[in-house]
Amino acid sequence: MDRSSLEELLTPITTADDPTGFGVRVAVLPDGDRPEAGDWHNAEWVTIGGTPHASLLVGPGGAVELGPGVYRTWIEITAAPEKPVLRSSRFQIT
Repeated sequence: MDRSSLEELLTPITTADDPTGFGVRVAVLPDGDRPEAGDWHNAEWVTIGGTPHASLLVGPGGAVELGPGVYRTWIEITAAPEKPVLRSSRFQIT
């Protein structure tokens, strides 16, 4: 993804059950960092081809503006009493 692009960042979630009925938040951080309380952003669910994706608008004017580097998304699903936190594969911003 180019750093000047405003795009929907989609992170696929693979689970046995459909998570789209639960709340979801996303943190986008440089690879190697772990999310802190202020890093989380409310996100939405988008289902593509039967696979749920956590969706967050990133880039200039989006929830997060990213500079060049290698990043991961962290996904937090609120499914009381559980609150799993998952991380994505690495991706690059140019």
